[in-house]
Amino acid sequence: MKVVVLGAGAVGCYVGGLLSLAGLEVVFAARPAVRDAIAARGVRLSGPRGEFHAPDVTAIVHPDEAIGVDLVLSCVKLYDARASAAAWRPMLESAAGVICLQNGVDGVARVGAGAPQARCWGGLAMVAGQLRERGVVEYVSDMSSIVFGGPGAKADPVLAAFVAQVRAATLPTPFELRRVEDIARPQWTKFLALATNAALTCLTRSPAGVVYRDAALLALARRSIGEVLAVARAEGVPLDDADADAALALLRGLPAGMVASMHHDLVAGRRLELDGLSGAVARLGRVHGIPTPFHDFAWACLKPHADGHRS
Repeated sequence: MKVVVLGAGAVGCYVGGLLSLAGLEVVFAARPAVRDAIAARGVRLSGPRGEFHAPDVTAIVHPDEAIGVDLVLSCVKLYDARASAAAWRPMLESAAGVICLQNGVDGVARVGAGAPQARCWGGLAMVAGQLRERGVVEYVSDMSSIVFGGPGAKADPVLAAFVAQVRAATLPTPFELRRVEDIARPQWTKFLALATNAALTCLTRSPAGVVYRDAALLALARRSIGEVLAVARAEGVPLDDADADAALALLRGLPAGMVASMHHDLVAGRRLELDGLSGAVARLGRVHGIPTPFHDFAWACLKPHADGHRS
């Protein structure tokens, strides 16, 4: 099976590296400098479960170099999802399927806006890490899975073959694939913690070990999760109080030094996914008449940094 990974950041390199080690033909769609680095040394993953090298990956810089592949995994940042899909449109629209692994809950809409004829599936990656240099990822937790799908996913033969090949492989580290018919629920379940962690670690400039061990900040985390929960329910996603409790438990169990990926971007002066995180909660809250004071505050305070150095 041939899979193109669009975006060679931390998530793309982590997922693409493990798929290559599972025996799939993995090609990265990237800028020329990234292509050259991956061609020279492959992809390397380093973290608490060990170091892993995927030397057999390749990379391309033009969409016509990968027409008619089995799957494309879109792993670009949320704010780049539409533009990258438009740039790589011939590749996406000729693929048998596109799995959108953006943060947030509207990756499919954004990718679909750039490549309207692409067969897109929603998804989410449970991976925590940072790109140390081109093709080199430092992962920082045991989270190692992707969930993807939507209506018809269980019957799709390409997705079935994808899951079967990875599950049949002997990998040096755990990596779980889960195919679902209802992707909205797992996306919003993750979003409870994701939007909260991004906002709090950025606002405080502090890691999980500080944020979730401070009573006042823990109260803000609960408030944040409650706002996302209320918006999810208004959107028709049946989350309950147990999901909120699980999100808070996940946050409290994060490695002490871990921060959200948006925090890494903030410190480095890069663009932020703010619009798709606290910004999305605030916008949807207004649509449904739901107060979202915490995410309104996070959006307003972080907005001056949203475009990175360009701000």
